[in-house]
Amino acid sequence: MSEELPEKPLLEHVYDLLETLRRMLIYTLAFIACAYLAPAPWSLPSYNPLVFDLMQRTSAYMLDFNSTVFARPFVALFGLSGAKAVLISHGWFDALSASFIFAALLSILALGPVHAYLIYRFVEPGLYSHEKRVVRRYMAFSLALFELGAVYGYFVVMPIAFAVGAGIATLGGAALLFSIQDFYWNLFLGVVSTGVFFMFPLAVLALHRMGLVSYETLSKQWRYVVFAVFALLTVVTPDPTFFTDLVLGVPFVALYFLSMLLVKRSERKSRRAG
Repeated sequence: MSEELPEKPLLEHVYDLLETLRRMLIYTLAFIACAYLAPAPWSLPSYNPLVFDLMQRTSAYMLDFNSTVFARPFVALFGLSGAKAVLISHGWFDALSASFIFAALLSILALGPVHAYLIYRFVEPGLYSHEKRVVRRYMAFSLALFELGAVYGYFVVMPIAFAVGAGIATLGGAALLFSIQDFYWNLFLGVVSTGVFFMFPLAVLALHRMGLVSYETLSKQWRYVVFAVFALLTVVTPDPTFFTDLVLGVPFVALYFLSMLLVKRSERKSRRAG
C-alpha cells in the first residue's frame, strides 16, 4: 500500500470505485449532450448541431471513394468510378441511434485523458512513490498509443474497409444502399479496435515481464514476422497495387520494432537493478 496512507477497508475501495465510475459516466453523458446541443462553430450563424455536422462530414469522407486517397485504389478494381454509397434509415429513429453511437465514439476519444486521470486517482493511494511514476508513464504512453491508433483507424483503415465492402456489394449485384445505424456501429468498432491494436507494444512488454518474451526472441524473429504480416495482407486484401498492404502493414511493423525497443530497455533496467 501507499507509504503515506493507511490501508482502507474493502468497502471504502468499493465506494471509491463506484464514485470513479459515476464521474466517468457523468462526464461522458455531459459531453454527448454538448455534442447534440452545441452548434458546429464553422456553420455559424446557422445552427447545425455539432454531432450531426460531423456525421455529415464523416459519411462524405468515408463513402466518396473517388476523392478519398486511401479508398481510391479500389475504384478501378471494383468499378466504383463515380459511385458513392448512400446511407438509409430503416426506422424512424435509426439516424438518432446512429448519432448516439457516433457521439459515444467522440466522447471516448475526447475524454480519454480525463478518464485516464480519474482511473489514476483511484489507484494512486495504493501505490508507492516509485510506482506512481511508473504508472503515470505507462498510462500516458498507452493513452497516446490508443489515440494515435484511433486516428489512424478513422482516417486510413475505415475508408479502406468501407471501400472493400462497397466493392463486394457491387460484385454481388447489390445497390450501394447501407443502413446508417450499421455504418456508424461498424465505424465505432473499427476505430476503437484499431486504437486497442496500437497498444500492442504494451501487451508484448507485459508478456516480457511475465517471462514469456525476450528481446533476443523478438530480434531473431522479426524477419519472419514482417514476411508473415505482408503475406497475410496480400492474401486477404484484394488490392493488386500493394498500396493497401503497405498502409496496413507498415504500422504493425513499426509497432513490432517499438515493442522490441521497450523490451530491450526493460532488460537493461533489470540488469542494472540486479
